[in-house]
Amino acid sequence: MKKIILSGFIALSLLFTTTSCDSDDDNDHVISATDLPKPVDTFVSTYFPNATYQTIKKQNKADSDESIYDVYLTNGFEIDFDVNGNWIDIDGNHQAIPAALIPEKINAYVTANYPNQYVTSIDNERTYTEVELSNNVELVFDLQGNFIRIDK
Repeated sequence: MKKIILSGFIALSLLFTTTSCDSDDDNDHVISATDLPKPVDTFVSTYFPNATYQTIKKQNKADSDESIYDVYLTNGFEIDFDVNGNWIDIDGNHQAIPAALIPEKINAYVTANYPNQYVTSIDNERTYTEVELSNNVELVFDLQGNFIRIDK
């Protein structure tokens, strides 16, 4: 009898544990390009004219970086946008980020100090900008584009 009660208790505990866990999958859903803010579509067509939308996800609640839209393009780029359509971060998946998207001062620093490298990811945080180079080095800059440190 003790085994039956213990087995039942364990089964119920597992059931409650698995159903009460919050899943990140519930935080977003796939949307169509027509549901994006106009600035997103303008941004994509301007900087990635040969790419099309592969998948677009909208968060039910903004991430910690305030991104709400996760846009995946057919050329391998992933771009996160805020609710107004401003880009938050761009991940080129080891491809070069278009130079026009990199602040001039940051681009000059990378060119001068890492002449054989290119920016593959750029992250606009609240108090700094972080870029990842093609050699996987991550550089942190203040909001004015001044170099702060190499991120480890």
